[in-house]
Amino acid sequence: MSELDEIREKYDRGDLDSIKEDLERFILAHRTGILACRAEQERKGTPLADDALIKYYFLRYRSINPRREITDQLDEIQKEKWIRGVNTGQCPDPQQVAEEWAHQHSAAWRNHRLNEIVFVFEKDKERYVRLLSQP
Repeated sequence: MSELDEIREKYDRGDLDSIKEDLERFILAHRTGILACRAEQERKGTPLADDALIKYYFLRYRSINPRREITDQLDEIQKEKWIRGVNTGQCPDPQQVAEEWAHQHSAAWRNHRLNEIVFVFEKDKERYVRLLSQP
């Protein structure tokens, strides 16, 4: 199964609903910055459509809800500790597991999360774009 198929299934099951909420909050909280980014792009002679502008901004920002993303990564580390404990029959060193997980998986995890965010955004981009013009 491709990454896109996996993301589509998660979306259809409702597993990405938290990203919908986070996107809305992010856009409302960063509206001023997004609009400043629009002006910056226009000054450079590279204006962006509103949907591309929002994606450009959150991809540049790299996170729409750092707290949730850290919590989700910690959950993944807990799963890894459990798997290692089951496989070895003993409790693994939690610090070692966390360091190894961060070294081996954190970059891929972040890229996957960004792909999920873009997918969710694309599914309802008209609604998210309208948030830019709210007072």
